[in-house]
Amino acid sequence: MERGAGFRLKTLRKLIAGESLTTTLEGTGSATAKVFLDKIIIDVAAGQVSKYINISTPYGFKLIDVHTIHGNATQCTVQVANTTDAITDALALAATDKVIDRALTIDDAYHEFDKADDDLRLIIGTGAFTGRVIINIELT
Repeated sequence: MERGAGFRLKTLRKLIAGESLTTTLEGTGSATAKVFLDKIIIDVAAGQVSKYINISTPYGFKLIDVHTIHGNATQCTVQVANTTDAITDALALAATDKVIDRALTIDDAYHEFDKADDDLRLIIGTGAFTGRVIINIELT
């Protein structure tokens, strides 16, 4: 088996099993991230207002869709960015538990990430955020 095919097979095995990603949280709260097949799943507990979470990604990809599942009854906003460049609109989450919201826009100028990039950022705007963010990706 050629080296390129072997690397792709190892990568595929990691994606199927779900691989934990390194997260760096600014402020208080906690966050974990995992890549699973064609999704990056970020779980946040009590993410602080006006702070962000950086996620390091070992794979090159294009971000193609974003959903949030609100985990508490605090009104807040979250936004996905490529460092400081917004990829999505700010998702306004109502003060209702278990609401699912979807990004209305994806900016194709900033939605591509290189292999071993650490620029994927979840920005918490107004209100502390507890919930899950699901990012659909296309590997490149």
